[in-house]
Amino acid sequence: MTQKNKTILVTASAKRLGKLIATHLVREGWGVAVHYNKSKQLAEETVDELLKIGGKVTLHQADLTINSDLEKLINDLEEQDLIWSGLINNAGYFNYDNGVNFDSASLYNHMSVNFAAPTILTQALAKYTLNLKKKKKSEQGFVINIIDAKIFGLNPDYYTYTLSKQAMYGLTKMSALAYSTCLRVNGIAPGITLLAPGQDEKAFRKSHKKNLLKSSSTVEEILNTIKLIIHSKSMTGHVILLDGGAHLAPPRRDVGL
Repeated sequence: MTQKNKTILVTASAKRLGKLIATHLVREGWGVAVHYNKSKQLAEETVDELLKIGGKVTLHQADLTINSDLEKLINDLEEQDLIWSGLINNAGYFNYDNGVNFDSASLYNHMSVNFAAPTILTQALAKYTLNLKKKKKSEQGFVINIIDAKIFGLNPDYYTYTLSKQAMYGLTKMSALAYSTCLRVNGIAPGITLLAPGQDEKAFRKSHKKNLLKSSSTVEEILNTIKLIIHSKSMTGHVILLDGGAHLAPPRRDVGL
């Protein structure tokens, strides 16, 4: 079975890093399930671009904070012609708060998108893969969680966001243990990689250099790491840190502030 007969779900793949990951996977010969929440036009444009370079691509809308949307997304993936082989949990809710001013809505949204949805999608892929393995129609699947280097060099900013990414780190370890018969589960923890919304180029360059190597992660490094994880059949339960050494001398405040 060729890679083009297998599909990888990339959450939040209509734009930014998710789109770049989806494009990379198509060029590597994989089918890709493009997911979006509200960016319908961008998602449709992304799908058109991927089809033009020869990809087998499907489009899926889901609000990852809504259980019924998650259930529909999973059903659609299970019923399509391609074999659902991989999951890249790239979607992220990212909003500033601290330990004093956070509210229940912020906590819920961060945990829903950054932890609960990846947990449910990972379970669904595990069940799907186990079912196919019983029919001798599938090899071991894989999950890659896009975490954040911040959790290896803590500061108190982005409080509930950081809690949710720490939970995602725990998910990577626990699900690697729980689903070892059918999935390999790993993570990537990038540092500053792309301009944040509203950030100018000068501020980005400054924050990108706030580390021991004076250079944080790049898109190319993340894509190369994804390729490494996919093809490293002995790797599971591991998180690869790409932050220029910032975790060895973490700032007392978030680098974006």
